[in-house]
Amino acid sequence: MKKFTKLMCLVLSILMIAACFAACGGDDTDTKNPTVNPNETDDSSDGTEDPSDRNSVKDTVPSLNFNNDDLTFLVRNDTDLWKNEMDVESTTTDTLFDAIYYRNATVEKRLGVKIEQIGQAGTFTKADDWNSTLRNAVLTKSGDFDAAAIYASTGSALAVEGLYYNVLELPHINLDKPWWNQTIRNELTLFDTLYFLGGDIVITEITNGACLFYNKNLFTELYQTRNINLYDLVENGEWTIDLMHELVAGAWVDMNSDGIINDGDSVGYKSNASGNVDDGGMDAWIPAMGIKLTTIVDDYPELTFYDEHTVDAFEKVKALHLENEGALVGTGDKTSFILGNQLFSRGTLNSGASYRVMEDKYGLLPLPKFDKEQDNYYTTFNNSSSLVVVLSTCTETEKVGATLELMAAESYKQVIPAYFEVCLQGKYSEAPEDAEMYDRILSSFVFNFGFCFSTKSLNSVGSLFRDLSIDIAQKYDANQVKYQEALDDLIDKLDELAWENSLK
Repeated sequence: MKKFTKLMCLVLSILMIAACFAACGGDDTDTKNPTVNPNETDDSSDGTEDPSDRNSVKDTVPSLNFNNDDLTFLVRNDTDLWKNEMDVESTTTDTLFDAIYYRNATVEKRLGVKIEQIGQAGTFTKADDWNSTLRNAVLTKSGDFDAAAIYASTGSALAVEGLYYNVLELPHINLDKPWWNQTIRNELTLFDTLYFLGGDIVITEITNGACLFYNKNLFTELYQTRNINLYDLVENGEWTIDLMHELVAGAWVDMNSDGIINDGDSVGYKSNASGNVDDGGMDAWIPAMGIKLTTIVDDYPELTFYDEHTVDAFEKVKALHLENEGALVGTGDKTSFILGNQLFSRGTLNSGASYRVMEDKYGLLPLPKFDKEQDNYYTTFNNSSSLVVVLSTCTETEKVGATLELMAAESYKQVIPAYFEVCLQGKYSEAPEDAEMYDRILSSFVFNFGFCFSTKSLNSVGSLFRDLSIDIAQKYDANQVKYQEALDDLIDKLDELAWENSLK
């Protein structure tokens, strides 16, 4: 069935492309409060795209007008970030949310649409109810929502129920553009079908991106004689977990003179990763060490999480967190970093919002590589981040496709540079060294088929680095058959769904 599905979908794709060459035009309509947008992008360039100038990258959406028609998202509203990432009702004193407001104002003015949203509690413990709301909207064809910002690790499982639209068939979506996460496209396209969009359009994929902050003042004090520039090491591919281990070990200062590393000392690193503490941020060490839960082989995902490299990487991560004389185990409290008594702080980009009060200067680093031979730095975002889906009952596909494309494009141009100010002390344009590292981290974000479906469909294979007390080889061996059977079942269901959709 799988080979036949691909052939049928190819034929249908050709027919659909031929049918989508026509586009309608119209006048712009300003549907938001006509506040002047201080960040509005300039479309007057000569057409040359400069990677260092986000405004030079042009979208491919034609002139359209949808006569002030609504486009409504279902969102989670438990946190300000979830509640505001698709729409902000009015300007505030918040740099990030103002940028999202102006992003939407730009899109609404250009397309003559009105971006709306309906919020519902959707944390992990409330995900079933949130998913039921989405499911019922599709099954009843209520038209309440056109699209949704789903909880990545729980909403992904709904794909096999036929609730999501194949975004490869949406008009005006240009996945070649830099505002879309390319690994989502490459990893999650199966049977010529893609149900998820991600990248700059959803700010939680940025705010939840794993990273390391480091205290620049403390680093200079500790290591000035070694003439080390961490940013140069990153650029040269020499920032490794072994080097981080060494720097952490040399950072402990026994400030209270009790001979034991504790909260009264200046330390190299703090972490929640002790014993079986369920620190979801530890998931990011898997891609950072060059490990993929699954790998696309001949168009199909295969389990590739476990091998000798995985065991070696697990032991290095364990040694950094639990066996390093400069690492304080059992707490992820940010206070000591803010006070200048901690060299490295692992967290997410959003941790920077807490660090802006620091007197010391701080910098930003990707999680280190396994070794110098690893081809690149890789990081990911917390699995509570959002993915954008379009409901399978959507009929106004041109409006939805054009709006999503422009929301992503304007996020790339307006929201992402503005968020730099939240993460770090200063403006994007005024801190080139930090801004370059910020962009490097954003470009290192990867997404994986296995990571996307891990929690609900693949027996949480993606959480095996959360408990550093386990024997990773023994744990995986005991569950390998279960993981493989779950993956085979998921692929078969996605194949069957793609086949059914090809017959419509």
